[in-house]
Amino acid sequence: MPEPPLNVEYWSSLYRVYEEDNTQYEEAIQAPMLVDKARQLWQWKDLSRSISFERMAPVLSDIDISQYVDKRPEIAVDAFLTHLQEKGVIKGDGLVTPAFLLHLATSGPTGSSKTFPIYDRRVWNAYVYLWRLRTEGERLYRSASTSPDLYGDFCRDFAASCPDERPRQYEQALFMFGGYIMDLEAGDSPTEISTIDQILSNQEIAIRDITDYSLVHIDRVRDSGR
Repeated sequence: MPEPPLNVEYWSSLYRVYEEDNTQYEEAIQAPMLVDKARQLWQWKDLSRSISFERMAPVLSDIDISQYVDKRPEIAVDAFLTHLQEKGVIKGDGLVTPAFLLHLATSGPTGSSKTFPIYDRRVWNAYVYLWRLRTEGERLYRSASTSPDLYGDFCRDFAASCPDERPRQYEQALFMFGGYIMDLEAGDSPTEISTIDQILSNQEIAIRDITDYSLVHIDRVRDSGR
């Protein structure tokens, strides 16, 4: 897929509601050491709910992260997860924490990592829908995949479709889109793919039909305030 499968400018613009969080992220990735980046962003990513940073910090201080980041994403995340499990700081097989740490390790003053993008249930479900990993008759997932191979596919597809070397903006677009489609259905069940198809189709028709504006007639809004 040579181009992003969604309107990156539109969806990333909705991330402004998280502007304070984004400023915190931009400042944190300037830190030279992985442990320092993680310390500043542990609560930002909400990892503190299940893993104490006090326990994680010594592991990150001692690790040679270069032995992981030069590998293929699926190999890197699997090996890093195993290391964290052996150190006793992670018990389950979830990939969000090791994937985030790999992201931090490969992000820095030049920007967000394109090789190891941020990975969570929102961007995962955006990917699942946009790349049609699930189709009509199926639903989105409750959480991000725990398959290293599928994570590797996600990383490569992200890099291949990332527009104009703007990975941070692309992450934000996927995050906002993923959250949107996850909330389109009432109840506890994940959203059906057919529901997303129908709602997005109706929105496209509404935007392109009969009116001469897309979402808000800004000139009319301005005039009403005079």
